[in-house]
Amino acid sequence: MIKAIVVDDEILTREGISANVPWEKLGYELAAACADGREAQAYVKEHEVDVVLTDICMPYMDGLQLSEFLYREYPQIKIIIFSGYDEFEYAKQALKYQVTEYLLKPVTAFELSDVLLQVGEKISEQKKKDERIGKMSTTYHRNHLLVRSNALMSLVMGDKTREENDRELEDVGITLWGSAFRVAVVEIDDYRDANSLDDKQKQERSLMAFVVYNVAQEIVEKQHAGEVFQGKDYRTVLLLETNRPAELGQRLHEIAGEISRRLLEIMNMKTTIGIGGCVKERGELFRSYEEAMTALQYRYTYGEESVLILEEISGTPERSEAEAIMERILDCVKRGDRDGIKQCVDKMKEDIRRAAWNRERVNLQLQQQLDETVELLRTFQLEEQDILWEKERTLEKIIGAAGLEQALGVMEEYFLKVSGMLDTGRNDGGKKYALLAMEYIEKHYGENDLGLSTVCSYLNISTSRFSTIFKNITGETFMEVLTGIRMQKARELLENTSLKNYEIAEKVGFSDPHYFSAAFKKAIGKSPTEYAREKRK
Repeated sequence: MIKAIVVDDEILTREGISANVPWEKLGYELAAACADGREAQAYVKEHEVDVVLTDICMPYMDGLQLSEFLYREYPQIKIIIFSGYDEFEYAKQALKYQVTEYLLKPVTAFELSDVLLQVGEKISEQKKKDERIGKMSTTYHRNHLLVRSNALMSLVMGDKTREENDRELEDVGITLWGSAFRVAVVEIDDYRDANSLDDKQKQERSLMAFVVYNVAQEIVEKQHAGEVFQGKDYRTVLLLETNRPAELGQRLHEIAGEISRRLLEIMNMKTTIGIGGCVKERGELFRSYEEAMTALQYRYTYGEESVLILEEISGTPERSEAEAIMERILDCVKRGDRDGIKQCVDKMKEDIRRAAWNRERVNLQLQQQLDETVELLRTFQLEEQDILWEKERTLEKIIGAAGLEQALGVMEEYFLKVSGMLDTGRNDGGKKYALLAMEYIEKHYGENDLGLSTVCSYLNISTSRFSTIFKNITGETFMEVLTGIRMQKARELLENTSLKNYEIAEKVGFSDPHYFSAAFKKAIGKSPTEYAREKRK
């Protein structure tokens, strides 16, 4: 609807025009009826108006003064003057202010309706024209941005010759002035998998990516730091250039941090920025771009909303404490040490970040931990169906985790649940304690101070209760089992090595070689020397 206002100091004229003109039928909405030019001026400042119908002679501000104001401040508003003065000077001034129609009173509703129809057609034509121009301008702007982005993207990816790059950059009016360059890539944290988005999400993502581009461009332009363009999969790419590489290196966190903060403030949008290394040749830009993309992959480990500069990400994907700590976690799981489990998981997070593992390496390690935990559950003879269901459910959560924190949270929950499973009635008769003790003996039989109290302290159980449980499960006392394992290990060493008797005694937990010889002969029926001579032949 076209919005119009009537301005006349005579109330009967205002009411007559308001009541007798078929506004809606003509495609109009009568938005207001004002008593003078000053009232109309105030209304126009606060509301959208397309047409003003005004008398000339009014107090405070007459119709011509109002027309002058509208001509100067709101030139798009159409003005229709109706006046009782058939004076050339009035008409001349009206022409000066580009008044659309000058009507002499009295004006009939039919005459005014005819004029309003003509004015409405002009307004409709102008709106269509403005819309076409706007679309053409928007299309041109978008096409220019697309061509510009494509030219810069080809440059940083290194997929064209220098001559082709130079020609494309010249076509879009870009001149690179720096002697050193770095590439940064901005990615929206909430939308990383472009292939999984539906049409509506893609449209939303495109708009958000344009916001990122505009904010980044404003900041980089303010810093005189280079060019900004839209990259693949709705990412925004920064081509930073400088003649002072060291200074740019110091400003990286400042520039990237400001981009992240601004986007969070104005759109509540979380982003991660990966930054590649410095290169001094345009032909090497692809290396910096690849490094920036690689840096983004470490968001999984270091967390979202990060500024990740590849050269600052230290570590090596070799074996680290993150792998070794698994043994300690399983030990805590067996003993039901919930606090120990949490401490180990926290330590694992620190070690993984220190080693700079990526998502694939973390997932592989956690899957291995799942497998080891499953084997532990099988050792305690728990229901196979329950074991596998928990494993698959946990593995699905780990693979779907957004970051290291979430993945390790899933693992911690799993470890605690497994620990609880081991503490339930499913290990009736104390199998858990017996098996834990057997494992402990297998690991520590070579320690000469290993005894019943040592194992009970490890299991956090009284010696009398443990002795009863152990004998019921194994059919032997603790010392009988310990001695049997030590004798078996001694036999293996006597058969397969050239170690002296006293050396073997020390390795299997005997501090006194004579006592070892006596114990061995009692258990095997031969002295260690006789046994070795017989077997080594």
